[in-house]
Amino acid sequence: MKRPARTLLLRITIVWAGLGQAGARILASTAGADAASILALCCTGPAISAAHRAAQATGIISACSGLAAGLYLIWSGPTGGSVLQEGIWRAAAVLWIAAAAAAHTALTLRWHPRGQTGRIIVAGTVLCTGAAAELTANYALVPGFDPARGYLRALTAVLILDVLGTIVIMLMRRFGQPFPDATPPHTRPGTRTQPPRRRRTSQPAHRSPVRCLRTDRAMALSRQASPSGHHGDRIQSPLPGLPIV
Repeated sequence: MKRPARTLLLRITIVWAGLGQAGARILASTAGADAASILALCCTGPAISAAHRAAQATGIISACSGLAAGLYLIWSGPTGGSVLQEGIWRAAAVLWIAAAAAAHTALTLRWHPRGQTGRIIVAGTVLCTGAAAELTANYALVPGFDPARGYLRALTAVLILDVLGTIVIMLMRRFGQPFPDATPPHTRPGTRTQPPRRRRTSQPAHRSPVRCLRTDRAMALSRQASPSGHHGDRIQSPLPGLPIV
C-alpha cells in the first residue's frame, strides 16, 4: 500500500477510535441515511413509462429497506446472534446493490434520447446495469462464493459496458439530442395540440346620454329636411327643451 493511502487510513482509524462507540454509531447512521436519501432522490420525479415507474419504486423500497437493515446492524451490536446478523448483513448488502442499480436505471430511462439509436443504447445500458447488479449480489447471497476467473472477467466487461453506455447517453444529452422532458407538453406524441388562445378584445366604451341625444336629434333633422334644398329654414326641434345646434 502506498504511503498516502496508508496515512489516510491511519487518520480515519484514529478519528474513528476517538469518537467512541456512540459517536461511531451516530456517524455510521448519518452516512447510511445520506446514501439512502441520495438513492431515493435519484428515483423521484415524473415517470415517463411503466418501466421507469417500476424502477423508481424498486429503488425507493430497496433504499429504505437497506437503511433499516443497516441501522439495525449498527445499533444492535453483537447481541443479535451470529446467524441472524449474517443473514441481515447479506440482505442489507443485496438491498443496497438493488437500490444503486434501480437508481441508475431510473436516471438512464429518464435521460434516454429519441430515435432508434438512443433506444438501443438505453436498453443495452439497462441490461448491463441489471447484469452487473446480479453478478455482484452473488457475493453476498452465496456463502463462501469463490468464482472462477471467467466470472470476474464477465463482471468486469459488464461494468465497463455499463459505464460506457452511461457516458454515451450523457454526451448525447449534452450535445443537443431531444429528450422527452425537454419538449413542450403540447408537442409530445400522444397529446392533442391545442390552438393558441385568442386575446380578448377590449369592449367599446359606453356612449354618454348627451351624445346619444345629439346623434338622434341630428338624424331626425336630416329626415325632416326638405328635398328642395331649403336647408336654411328654421325647423322645430323634435325634442322639446333642447336647442338646435
